[in-house]
Amino acid sequence: MEEEAKQLSVLIEERGKLSRQVGQAKKSGKPTDTLIQEVKKLSQKIDVLKRRLADAENDEAPSSPENPKDAAICDQPRSMLFITPFGNIVNSEAFTITEAKESEAQDWDEFVRQNNHSSVYHFWFYRKVIEQTFNHACHYFIARDADNHVCGILPSVELVSPMFGHFIVSMPYFTYGGALANNKQVERQLVFALIEKARILNVEHVEIRKTTKGLDNMQEKAGKVSMVRPLPESKENFWHEVGTKVRAQVKKAARNNLRSQIGRAELLDDFYKVFATNMRDLGTPVYPKVFFENLLANDVTNEFFIGVTYDDASPVAGCFLMGNNQMREIPWASSLRSAASKNANMAMYAAVLDDSIERGYQFFDFGRSSPDAGTYRFKKQWGAKPMQLYWYYWLKDGGTLPELNPNNPKYKLLIAVWQCLPVWLSKLIGPHVVKYLP
Repeated sequence: MEEEAKQLSVLIEERGKLSRQVGQAKKSGKPTDTLIQEVKKLSQKIDVLKRRLADAENDEAPSSPENPKDAAICDQPRSMLFITPFGNIVNSEAFTITEAKESEAQDWDEFVRQNNHSSVYHFWFYRKVIEQTFNHACHYFIARDADNHVCGILPSVELVSPMFGHFIVSMPYFTYGGALANNKQVERQLVFALIEKARILNVEHVEIRKTTKGLDNMQEKAGKVSMVRPLPESKENFWHEVGTKVRAQVKKAARNNLRSQIGRAELLDDFYKVFATNMRDLGTPVYPKVFFENLLANDVTNEFFIGVTYDDASPVAGCFLMGNNQMREIPWASSLRSAASKNANMAMYAAVLDDSIERGYQFFDFGRSSPDAGTYRFKKQWGAKPMQLYWYYWLKDGGTLPELNPNNPKYKLLIAVWQCLPVWLSKLIGPHVVKYLP
């Protein structure tokens, strides 16, 4: 087990290096076929090792397939987890839970790499990004067995705002979070520890974002889904699968001579110009540019990229891409309303999906949506299917669930006012507001 785990870590690192070489080769116009084949071969070896490690997991491990997103697509049943909020730092004959220290970061990340259900937001680097960008306090819990091996982790972030309240989220700003654990007992006790921490801090609520159902004695929200699409091995197969309507829209963008580019920090300014304008148009406070700078600078997976689509020399659409565990996500994507008639958004997604297939990803996560909303239908046309999301809440005094989102009527006036701001002012004020919107 230990030797295979080390081998898995080496292969993942090697695949990351090859993926970077693919990106560099594409940028310089060099052939990429051989490199892409190597990436796919490594991916197959990684999957085999992950299956072996998964098969050797504790018999009490929650029953779920190797890829939780694949499970949702196939609509397979999920195990239930029952908890009762109690206890803080946990000690038992089997394991001990404490708040993780910086010196444990390497052990933490090794556990995340070996866990088939992890997201990129479980890595320790995300703590650094949160602290560097927003100056929020982070509470990271780590479980160790009797041999001092990591057997579970739970990251969380504390937010304190005069306007939005005092609360803890696992994890804010993204869709995924929650505990990773070798078995149900460890996961249960990690949640116990987080809730007891919340009591000590006197926070108003705790929010835990999961892709599986079941945290007993906690209120549940299930109003959002992630839209996920399995990717074929070739672009030719993909474009055959998406259908004539999507192909026609992409061809229209091509006739308008739009061009797309995938890169990293060199595209950040162009991406942010589009992103900030689009957020203003939506009436949503914008993240500071340093947030994306910190993500790129702390990327431990070497799978973070930026995509930008240009009309002549002007950026008209942009996105931020994050990859992990054979899944590529697009947490942020924006296009200018002025470029809608040229199908700039379609051109950007076409380029990103082609690039994802070339890099050997097996799934593409289009991000979360409300069922039947406009964004839901847009993602569905690409062949994405809904994966149910479950967000669970512990409330200090009971009561109604928090609604820190644009659908809350109390924020309607703020949104309307925000849409009237000049972009430069929204970029100045937005970061001071959005840091408290998880």
